[in-house]
Amino acid sequence: MTVDRDKARASAAIAAPVLFWLVSAMMFGYGHLTRVAPGGMVDALMRDFAVGAAALGNMTAMYWYAYSIFQIPGGFLLDRYGPSRVIAVSALLCAGGGLLFAYAPSVDAASAGRFITGAGCASLYACAIKIAHASFDSRRFALLGGATILIGMFGASLGQIPVATLIEIDGWRPVMFWVALAVLPLGALIFLGRRSPPRARDGEVLRSRQLFALMGEAARMRQYWIDTLYTMTIAAPAISFPVWGVAYYMQVLGYARPEAAIFTTVALLSWAFGSLWLGWLAGRLRRRKIVALSASSVSILGWALFIAFPGMPEVGHYIVMLLVGASAGGIVVGFVLIADICPPRAVGTATSISNTLVMLVSAAILLIMGFVLDILWNGDITDGVRIYSPFAFRMAYLAMPTASMLALLAALSIRETPRPESSYT
Repeated sequence: MTVDRDKARASAAIAAPVLFWLVSAMMFGYGHLTRVAPGGMVDALMRDFAVGAAALGNMTAMYWYAYSIFQIPGGFLLDRYGPSRVIAVSALLCAGGGLLFAYAPSVDAASAGRFITGAGCASLYACAIKIAHASFDSRRFALLGGATILIGMFGASLGQIPVATLIEIDGWRPVMFWVALAVLPLGALIFLGRRSPPRARDGEVLRSRQLFALMGEAARMRQYWIDTLYTMTIAAPAISFPVWGVAYYMQVLGYARPEAAIFTTVALLSWAFGSLWLGWLAGRLRRRKIVALSASSVSILGWALFIAFPGMPEVGHYIVMLLVGASAGGIVVGFVLIADICPPRAVGTATSISNTLVMLVSAAILLIMGFVLDILWNGDITDGVRIYSPFAFRMAYLAMPTASMLALLAALSIRETPRPESSYT
């Protein structure tokens, strides 16, 4: 009887961190759904709020602004109090922001809703990374980092074709209302996993002064900023692409909304499986730099083809989406590199700071694209929606290979520092 009880306890000890990680990863997937969903309703938002590309880009970027602002305090709270409370509060913020967006009477109210949602999603990836880092060895940690992105991109894919199709049937407001409510039962799952990983390796709760000292130690390392530069520039193009991707395929290539959303969904799913593959590869080979160089090279190739050959056959566009999506999986390598060199107890905060910069670059790309599109707009309007020329889109999308080139330069400067094996398995 005692042996059976011991086996049950051992199984529970193994299952608890897995369940905890899975809930945080599912929340991260929900955050991606809300992040990319406006891409499937660009024309409807422009028509209902009577705004152009720059104003719409700014409204959409409110998610990124909040995500960036609350990354660092969210990471601090994560390292201070652990992931349970952070995830629960995140679910409430996402629901409140989503409901405000769904019922927004103006673009300012919609922007506020996006801002609140972005704040709620700010620390979800850091939660998953913190749990995986505390509970698993180096190889499994890299794999779970990729699996987290896989789940995130699956959530993002739900925000493309399914959301775009539902909007065609019922309009964007009812769809976003139900999306907002969906996070509440998901967030409630966190209470099934009260046996969270320890907040710190020695079991002590970190105090503010200790945490700032640990982060100061990481911030003084040149390699930390090189790894962060790589992380933000390899991922930012793919993060921002879905916002204007559907509009591009509708306005320039003449696809209907659901068919246009297929292209962005292919990129997101490719990112999902590319993240899992690159995470596994980085953990297996323990040669992060080679994987980082490969991802950035493929990213440059994909975006160059996308801009240079807009008239390529349909299958060519699918191949390009596979390339740019898979290469964005290099973000996993970036976060693994960051976790390798940072003090273990400050991984949540360190990851959050880096993720802040990822989101800031993504928001900057959105703003640049919206500005370029409006500057090159020739005045065409159809059903209250501004129509942009193929040339305008091509000029706006030059931001993508530029970021990829920076990622390649950063990858060339990476120095690997594998972390010791964790005592948690």
